[in-house]
Amino acid sequence: MQRLSNNNCPKFSDRELITVYLWGLKQQLPTRKAIYNYTKTHLANRFRNLPSYQAFCRRLNRLAGAFRALAEIWAEKAAAQSERSHHFMLDSCPILLAKDSRSNRAKVAGELCTMTRNPIRKQWYYGVKLHIIAMRRPDRLPIPCAMYIGSASLCDLWAAKQMVNDCAPVSNGTMFADRAYIDAKWTEELKLRYNIDLITPRKKLLYEKVPSHDAFSTYVSSMRQPIESLFNWINVKTGIQNASHVRSMQGLLFHVFSALAFACWSLAFNY
Repeated sequence: MQRLSNNNCPKFSDRELITVYLWGLKQQLPTRKAIYNYTKTHLANRFRNLPSYQAFCRRLNRLAGAFRALAEIWAEKAAAQSERSHHFMLDSCPILLAKDSRSNRAKVAGELCTMTRNPIRKQWYYGVKLHIIAMRRPDRLPIPCAMYIGSASLCDLWAAKQMVNDCAPVSNGTMFADRAYIDAKWTEELKLRYNIDLITPRKKLLYEKVPSHDAFSTYVSSMRQPIESLFNWINVKTGIQNASHVRSMQGLLFHVFSALAFACWSLAFNY
């Protein structure tokens, strides 16, 4: 990260800081405190200039932008190492700062976070959403092609349109999504501009009884299943969905981007 202050060459470098943190996640240490204590106790001979815990956390928060860049670099590396696929998936997952009765009192990172209801868990929460377009790979976790952080109340369809318009991560293929992304005009635009066929489950019409054995919807769900596995894998490895410890906007961005950087690093180097 570019430093413009007089302390532009700290004894404990940014590279060492990133190394320590990613190594701690790889060892499944659950918190920054656990990573710091293990480094201080067992790796003191390798990291002799380890700062105080307060400085360690403060500097990690300031490196959110570096982790974002690393996530992009490693996602591109993972994609370059894999055989090109023409099947893509689109979905989102919630990142919770507060939930249930605490959600309407939360104010942390109010510039980005909002309160909304999670229809799957049937609960109110305060936080953000992580939106991902991923490339499908046979028998392996998909690779993120585009990632977007939006407020919890942001419509999934609008976020998807924003991702495609900003970076056009997909072309010449098929993209599978759930019913939240059904939009005839956008489907036509994807086909004309990017040669992408958007495939979604059949929408239930008013007063229509859709049979439980709807074969087409079952097929779409099976094609979307890998991206749900990707979200679950990232959450198991990094705890990205639980952000109840976050106390600032910088802390939220670090929480999200460091988790994504670790996930992309693991995919790129097969860890």
